[in-house]
Amino acid sequence: MSIYRDLHIKNGDVVLDAGNNPTYLTDRDVIAQDIVHAILDTGLANLLVSDRVTGVTQDTQTKIKLLVEDDVRIMPGTVKVEQNENQKGQWWVFAQTIEFGEISSLITGVE
Repeated sequence: MSIYRDLHIKNGDVVLDAGNNPTYLTDRDVIAQDIVHAILDTGLANLLVSDRVTGVTQDTQTKIKLLVEDDVRIMPGTVKVEQNENQKGQWWVFAQTIEFGEISSLITGVE
């Protein structure tokens, strides 16, 4: 039995199954989705892409880390925000959840 359950949202829309019914996420996937939505809602993801100056990017990464660590389901000190070296503009967040292990989610870039 899952602790967390939420609608699966992708690109701003509810994901539907073959019968046009909404699909759901549970536990670790819910936490990962919530974190990405929080980052997108604050506008911090846009700053990562738009700001090319290293100092500003570092500040934005720190703000994202603090935002993610505010989630009580995340183990403090485990959050990393990294850009994919092979695809510039593709940013990922990595963290350790308290109950479900590691999560990694694409913040910006091509999915």
